[in-house]
Amino acid sequence: MADGRRRINQLEGITLNFKSLSLYLNALLYSLKSNNDLVELFSNITGGNIRHALDLVTKFIGSPNVNAAKIMKIMEESGDYLIPVHEFTKSALLGEYSHYHADSSFAMNLFDVRFSDEREHFLVPMVAAYLNFDGPHRNREGFVTSDNVIKEMQNWGFTPQQVESALRRMTNKRLIETTERITFDEDITGLIGEMPTAFRITTVGAYHLLKWATTFAYLDAMLFDTPIFDGNVMGVLSRDPASFDIDERARRVTTFRSYLTAVWHNSGLAPPYFDWIRLLPVGEPSFEKVGRFIAKHTSDH
Repeated sequence: MADGRRRINQLEGITLNFKSLSLYLNALLYSLKSNNDLVELFSNITGGNIRHALDLVTKFIGSPNVNAAKIMKIMEESGDYLIPVHEFTKSALLGEYSHYHADSSFAMNLFDVRFSDEREHFLVPMVAAYLNFDGPHRNREGFVTSDNVIKEMQNWGFTPQQVESALRRMTNKRLIETTERITFDEDITGLIGEMPTAFRITTVGAYHLLKWATTFAYLDAMLFDTPIFDGNVMGVLSRDPASFDIDERARRVTTFRSYLTAVWHNSGLAPPYFDWIRLLPVGEPSFEKVGRFIAKHTSDH
């Protein structure tokens, strides 16, 4: 229809030719067929749910965070454009906003806290890693009892209230699922409801933990949504919060990553199933790519 090759019955006698839309959709179709990283992103963060996948595509098409003009210009000049995974990632993380907003995003902020405890930055990642860890605590279907999860996290100094809050938030953002396939209601105190019998990790949770957590784009999206317990770090992050300049963003994200690393070193946390330091190299290529872009931009000017 965008090409004008198929008649729209409701518009009898009228032919439409949306060339720009056609170029954009062709780039999208080509990328989904050709970019394995995009396929991995789609299949994991949507949990294989077709409705969620269509919602992701729709949000990408209408997202102000996507440079549609660039895509159409390249398509017009060269005939094809392979949309990189980071452009879809940005749309999935931010939705229609300039900054992360939980209700508009496919993602959950792994580093958010509900209690005055900086170690809680790593509670959600630890729960996800524990559920993802193959061991006797998991049954044949991959479920771990709620009591087991709470006791394990208590062994590392977290309270049952902290753990239950994390489990409820992770369930509602589809990082984990329950034996009863439920989500939690919310009142003025937060998410409420009885703890289900057991939980298991989903592909959404595994992707957050193993692919997203240490990448530039993910940390960039989450840093303003994360409570910071270090005044000096907060000063750096809030120096120019409205700036989208890549140099300033790189400074903020690097500072945020260093802050999390310092918290990890001071936390005393050392579970066999999760190590923040070992996860860091996963995100390093994204930081290197940003570094190369900044270097090229600087040399060009």
